[in-house]
Amino acid sequence: MSRIVSATPGRIRIRDKGLRQSERLARLEATLGSLQGITECTGNRRAGSLLLRFDPTAVDMAALEAAIDAAVDAEFALTVGKHPLRRKLNRYAKIGMLGSMAATLAFAASGNKRLHTAAGTIFVGCMGVHMYTFRHHLLR
Repeated sequence: MSRIVSATPGRIRIRDKGLRQSERLARLEATLGSLQGITECTGNRRAGSLLLRFDPTAVDMAALEAAIDAAVDAEFALTVGKHPLRRKLNRYAKIGMLGSMAATLAFAASGNKRLHTAAGTIFVGCMGVHMYTFRHHLLR
């Protein structure tokens, strides 16, 4: 997946939230700075970006972009699935919310209060799991 947001002759900018991690940014600066043709590699942790300067006459732009994409993808592949259990749990919570909402509406339409209440309780529980998963984003 390309994280190159800007590419002009002599300059390429890479941006990703994952670049806000100091260790990852330092590793990528070292890796990309050693590519042939790169003259300067400057990282900005606060912005989550890397600026690469190179001599456009010395390198093929398409080949350089491909090499940069490969290096960045390799770095990000090291931490893919950092929270796989949390993602699975959240996926099941969303499916549970959808199913229990449909059941709640069906039981309300049929007049069955006991099952309507039970399905509503399941919905609220699944919504609680979903909100807990995204608590950092909700409380910004």
